[in-house]
Amino acid sequence: MNSKLTLIILFNLLIINESMAKDAALETCDSAVKNQQYAQAIQVAEQHASQAEFWLCKGRAQSGLAQNAAAQQSFKQAISLKPAGLDLISAHMLLGNAQLEAKVHDAALESYQQALKFSEQQNMRRYARIAHNLIGEAYFEIGQYAESLKSFEVGEKLAMNDDERADSFIHEAMAYQQLQQVDKAIEHQLKGVMMLRKSGTPDQYAEASLTLGKLFSAKKDYVSADKTYQRLMEYAHDNGGEFYEAKTAIYWAENKRAQGDVAGAQQLIQQAEAFAAKFKDAELDELLAKTK
Repeated sequence: MNSKLTLIILFNLLIINESMAKDAALETCDSAVKNQQYAQAIQVAEQHASQAEFWLCKGRAQSGLAQNAAAQQSFKQAISLKPAGLDLISAHMLLGNAQLEAKVHDAALESYQQALKFSEQQNMRRYARIAHNLIGEAYFEIGQYAESLKSFEVGEKLAMNDDERADSFIHEAMAYQQLQQVDKAIEHQLKGVMMLRKSGTPDQYAEASLTLGKLFSAKKDYVSADKTYQRLMEYAHDNGGEFYEAKTAIYWAENKRAQGDVAGAQQLIQQAEAFAAKFKDAELDELLAKTK
């Protein structure tokens, strides 16, 4: 999963988890979104059209159904009802997410800036950090990598735990890579990997490690890439992660080919194919097809 999508999903879950539900109906709507029962969520929300919280719930459901234009209208309607506190911040962030998805970058940046302003006014540090990161994501999408990096760095200063710091480091690494500062990208990606090993989920750690390996390969530091993939392979094996054993083998094979080790690469591809045959996973099948 890419970093942008991860950030948006985590934010949406945060909104659900911290929603100040005023009644059972709102709890039902939020739960339906969380469980991907989007039609049910919309049905519940439409019975409470005078409350901003329900327009936010409806908009999240519409986003889940890929009804982007409708979702934007729902978030705008929520804002028009003049919500306060977290609901106001959420409305602007969620509207920005929908606008970013629609590639309306200037509008998305404006929405995120509004979310940042209200987060700072209400001393909500966690949401100010998220707003800075979302602003960075928007700048990243339009190729303004220096501005993107600045936003990620400000967000890093607001991080309150290792998970948040890891998220910031990995985003900064993305920006440094695009700025052709490979050493800086590796430095920040490595920091993120080390923190995720302690506090992240296995998937987060694995994806960050795969990216780190590719950064080493891009620098032609094939030895460090090999070590990175070896550690990840052992981690995946010890934690029952056969999917990531397969994915690591594919990435590692690419690094072996770059070194001219055709036999080593082929052995890893055969290993990946054996795992992939169990899963019938579209991502693994696509990655394997690209190796041929």
